[in-house]
Amino acid sequence: MRRVSLSRINISKTIGRLAALGLLLLSSLGPWFADTHPATEETCTAPLVWVGNGHCACLISLISFYKAAPDYVEWLGMPPLLPILFTLLFFLGGNHRLLWYFHLTGWFLVGAYTLFWFIVGWSSGQELFLWGAGLCGVVAIALLAWEILTAKHQPDQDLLHTL
Repeated sequence: MRRVSLSRINISKTIGRLAALGLLLLSSLGPWFADTHPATEETCTAPLVWVGNGHCACLISLISFYKAAPDYVEWLGMPPLLPILFTLLFFLGGNHRLLWYFHLTGWFLVGAYTLFWFIVGWSSGQELFLWGAGLCGVVAIALLAWEILTAKHQPDQDLLHTL
């Protein structure tokens, strides 16, 4: 009975991690940055968005950010790639404690990074325009909380003896 419940927990953890990666990819489609410039409301036409106070914005998704820089990857765009890389390493490398810590670190870094950009947007009145960064931050925090809570309920696994 106990072996079955641990197997079900591991399956649900895998499904949760894959769902978080899917939501991270979905949030990459939404705007992460707003490149604003002075304009009038009449001259601000699609695909530009009027943000008020004499400014128009070009909303930049994470995917378009990467497409605009195909020859090089700027350090500003790297943190969202870390959870993808570390989670894939964790899946391929098995339940090793070090890989689990890398997995958590990647999600922590992407959560801090994206919430920073969302808060910067919030303070400048563009919070709704940067929904991609906000969604990613919420997903990262939820995954971290879920990983830690489920780890505390499985003290007999080798991966989590130090928690």
